[in-house]
Amino acid sequence: MLTLLISLLSMAALWAGLHYGFHWWAWSVVLALLAGLGIQVAVTFYIRRKITALMTGIQTRITERTTVLRRKYEQLGSRGGNVKWIMDQARKDQDVMMTEALESTRQMEPYCKWSFLLDRQINAIRLQFLYQLKKFEEVDRILPKTMLGDPVLVCMKMCRQYKLGQEAELKKTYEKYRKKFKHDGALIYATYSWMLLRKKQTEEAIKVLVDGKTATDDEVLEANWEHVANGRVGQFSNAALGETWYALLLEEPKQPKPTMVRQSRPGGPQWHRR
Repeated sequence: MLTLLISLLSMAALWAGLHYGFHWWAWSVVLALLAGLGIQVAVTFYIRRKITALMTGIQTRITERTTVLRRKYEQLGSRGGNVKWIMDQARKDQDVMMTEALESTRQMEPYCKWSFLLDRQINAIRLQFLYQLKKFEEVDRILPKTMLGDPVLVCMKMCRQYKLGQEAELKKTYEKYRKKFKHDGALIYATYSWMLLRKKQTEEAIKVLVDGKTATDDEVLEANWEHVANGRVGQFSNAALGETWYALLLEEPKQPKPTMVRQSRPGGPQWHRR
């Protein structure tokens, strides 16, 4: 990384100048170390501000676009539009939004040469967009070079391992990150227990749910444990986790069933789908 190289060169130059020019034997080392540290801190702070500003800009645009799209489709739904068509259009608009956000992350690339591990942090942002776009080959490609600093990212990795049949790797990922996140890992427990139940490993799923509800005190894990432990596997549901759960693309939210609305018109009542 350029920051480290510049720090080392600056330290060497300052040490040599103080040591041979002024014969400051001890102080030359101390001041050189302080100068190197100061350069590291200053550059890191500057880059962090730049990256934070770019990330905030991307998130702001996503939030604004999401709000506009939500209002658009709420209005279409209230007018009695076809639910399936509305959902399909919403997905298309979301894909456009995610593609634009993914492209925006390119603005961060020039800073990678200045900051160690920044490329892995950028990949963590890209991973979420690629996953929502269902570009799973790209997801699998960058996963080994991604910093998994969030339970959602961990679960995305688990989902790919589950889909690819990598059971041993899946269990290792679960064990590693449930310990890392401890009290904040409810999504990890919920996701892994869902996978175990799909593989008919009920006893293992119960154990995971017990560990999860004990570690996180999460109501969803508690309810699912009660259902599965009492033989009501069919009532297991992570739907209460909301958009975070559905972002993993393991399930789709249930679409509201169209209802028949009676409207009085000349010639007798008319029924319309809504």
